[in-house]
Amino acid sequence: MKEYSGAVFFIDILGVGALTKGEIRISDVDYSAHRFKFQDKHSQHHFCAKILLKFRRVLIGLTAINKGIKVAQLSDCAFIWSENPNLVVNAARELMWECILAGILCRGGLAYGQIVEPDKINTKLGMFICGGAATEAVQLESSGKGARVFINTELPGKLSSIPSDAFTPRKSLIDFSIVDEFLWYRYPDRITSRLDYIPVNPLPALHKIAKAIAMLQYSPKFLWNSASQHGLLHLACTIEVMSKETEYFCKNLGLKFECENIMVGCKDRIKERYKERSEDICKKIFNSFKQTITKKLEANI
Repeated sequence: MKEYSGAVFFIDILGVGALTKGEIRISDVDYSAHRFKFQDKHSQHHFCAKILLKFRRVLIGLTAINKGIKVAQLSDCAFIWSENPNLVVNAARELMWECILAGILCRGGLAYGQIVEPDKINTKLGMFICGGAATEAVQLESSGKGARVFINTELPGKLSSIPSDAFTPRKSLIDFSIVDEFLWYRYPDRITSRLDYIPVNPLPALHKIAKAIAMLQYSPKFLWNSASQHGLLHLACTIEVMSKETEYFCKNLGLKFECENIMVGCKDRIKERYKERSEDICKKIFNSFKQTITKKLEANI
């Protein structure tokens, strides 16, 4: 067995448990949103399998352009690890972005520490990992609501190319403890400098964040996530943290959304989700966001 120090990212797809338990009803609209083929005989388990295959394709794409990391998928979750923590942080950032834009809501835990893996593996069965860092990453994943990435205290001090403002302490809504969070949504592009990240032209970053917010609010890809109060809470929390991040690039932009306001009339929102979510509405809202961003940035010049 090989034992060394490194970083581990654990990522989990939110809502799969409720989906496979039959708590969420799936229709042809959910299938068409993800461009899956639909037949009347298809069940929520069939839809879940399609989502897992889509998640797998994102993971395969990640390994193709991120050399030096190792990946293992376990059903609706995955481990990503490396001896180089900078690679893992950037891989986590990219994976969270790719999943959101693909219509897959995920949450993660990132930890630095002990990694144990076999010297040789049976490639037919896939890779596996254990050790303190893997265990802690799994525990950290459940520290909050929404598409977030929570980290252990050891990680920031081990990084050489990630700025300190990529991380911030948060109060957990679960037990009100303080847990550190990786602000992956602040970085639409690869992080290459230890310096604080404030681009000269924030327009591309703001557009990508605005696109993600519009999708979370109105894309039919997240229709099945919005079919339960718990799923709607995950969406609302993600919208809140991502929308607040727009203020990092441009003050008083006016695109902040509060979780509490999104959750108002929760039962009505769940019932009306088919009317609220469509690609046309999503595009219309995104274009509105872009106009707001452009006008505000031009006013600040």
